[in-house]
Amino acid sequence: MDLITVLLASVVVLFLYFWFLRADGNYPPQPSRPLPVVGHLFSLEDDLRPQYKKWHKDLGEIFSLNMAGTIMVVINGYDLIKEIFVKRADEFSDRAPFFLDKATGMPCKGIVFANGKTWKEQRATALSILRNLGMGKDTLAQIIQDEVGHFMQLLAQLEGRPTKMRINMNMGIANVICSFLLGRRFEYDDPTFQKLMQLLRYIVGNTSKGEIVSVFPILSLLPGDQFHSKRLAASSKAVIEIIVEKFIREIQDDTSEDVTPSNFVTLYLEEMGRKRKTGEETTMDEENLAKSIFDFLVAGTETTSTSLLWCLLYALNYPEVQEKIFKEIENEIGLERAPTSQDRTKLVYLNAFLAEVSRLASVAAHAFTHYCPQETTVKGYKVPKDSIIIPNLDSVMYDKKIWGNDVMSFKPERFINQEGKLHIPEQLIPFGIGRRICLGEGMAQTIRFLIMSSMFQRFQLLPRDAEAPPSLGYVFGADVSPQSFEIRFVDRRGEI
Repeated sequence: MDLITVLLASVVVLFLYFWFLRADGNYPPQPSRPLPVVGHLFSLEDDLRPQYKKWHKDLGEIFSLNMAGTIMVVINGYDLIKEIFVKRADEFSDRAPFFLDKATGMPCKGIVFANGKTWKEQRATALSILRNLGMGKDTLAQIIQDEVGHFMQLLAQLEGRPTKMRINMNMGIANVICSFLLGRRFEYDDPTFQKLMQLLRYIVGNTSKGEIVSVFPILSLLPGDQFHSKRLAASSKAVIEIIVEKFIREIQDDTSEDVTPSNFVTLYLEEMGRKRKTGEETTMDEENLAKSIFDFLVAGTETTSTSLLWCLLYALNYPEVQEKIFKEIENEIGLERAPTSQDRTKLVYLNAFLAEVSRLASVAAHAFTHYCPQETTVKGYKVPKDSIIIPNLDSVMYDKKIWGNDVMSFKPERFINQEGKLHIPEQLIPFGIGRRICLGEGMAQTIRFLIMSSMFQRFQLLPRDAEAPPSLGYVFGADVSPQSFEIRFVDRRGEI
């Protein structure tokens, strides 16, 4: 290599170095100087929660990271999160590019990852259909109640044997979602249903690993599948194929006698046909329908299932709380009938338990990322165009100013006021806040109440080892999941 080549290479390296280190005093503060090209990418640990907590303490309620040239802004504290995602929703409601979205082969469609006109119409249509199907009413609650009955039978068949509940819980939640999406439920041993559950578990368990390919697309060309991007793409497309060929086509062809006419797919197709017939401009099509179903299954199944697993884990670690809930159910409802959605106001302590679990578990610790399409300012700092915006919900869930000095203690009583009534502060935001708040929040809350009230009524929940309850440790990924654990469901009615 001659001297001129060496000098030119040195100039290029120095240029890149100082380019990425150029100071801009108006950007939100950063934890360190970014490296050339990669920025802070290699400074991030697999578990971001402790880092975000430290940077929040050191840098304040807004800080930023350089991710290979893209600025990522992290928003902390309830007041600022509310300001950004509620009061300034017009600026910060877009969804950031996401690897999983591209992996489906249908990017920017559906509900979760769509933006602009597509998102507005798809979300409004989905919300209208859910209301027609009875969301927030007894109709949808009855669908959930029916599946809870099947789920309790599944638990009884375990006969008190130790079991891991992730797949079982996923199947129960997915069946509720399939009941309103497709107008039918699946037997738990149905081969298509089993395959769908395996695919969804892999996608959610590994999607965060594939995000680096979005930052550096060239990595997808490497041999092997170190970042899971290839298998994630194959799994996502396999789910889409099941949705299109097994679900949508079956309903269109009306080949299944088990499908009821009032379901999400049928009502979506009817509305799509109406708009096309009248010449109304619309984004409604089969791809958006398939992607919306994908969104419901991936987001709805996993997050609700994960929150329920945390409920089981806290019940195992606090048996006195579990027993207090059982006594409340026994006194307020009795043991002769299953709890219903109309019993929610009666079970104050159970609702306080669910609220405290959702706070401490903080399943959506960093929620879904948002996107800033135009340059703006926040707290006097410049937020450049195309920035990624992340709400740090942990900063709200574990804020001593909101919850007190015992913020890390498990204490359902913090949600019960002096009059003995349930009190849920507005700062409890496990589903996020603003326009992008989870579409199925109400349904998820109903599912959690009905499943947990029925479980506590019928079963005593015990750990595999009575002397050593499972750890409350977590696994950080697309959501915050509990570490794998085993649980025993002992029937209180003495049937086993």
